Amino acid sequence: MESRTTTEVVEFQHPFRLSTRSGPLPAGRYRVETEEEMLTGLSFPAWRRTSMTIAPHGLASGRLVQALTITPAELATALAVDGRVPS
Repeated sequence: MESRTTTEVVEFQHPFRLSTRSGPLPAGRYRVETEEEMLTGLSFPAWRRTSMTIAPHGLASGRLVQALTITPAELATALAVDGRVPS
């Protein structure tokens, strides 16, 4: 099955919270990666999201980074609370 990954960088001006973390994450730039798989058997191309993660962006090479699972709705809410509209 064909799959693809798209990456977007978002920036938070203020600390923010996610349901997968007990405490707030610091303000800064974060990389959001969305993995999707192509649906087969259709007469047109269509993709289904299989996962979405968020991790700090721009850290030094070789450094261990924890990516957290996030939903599109949770990302949109966090950006709205931060005063930004998702692109």
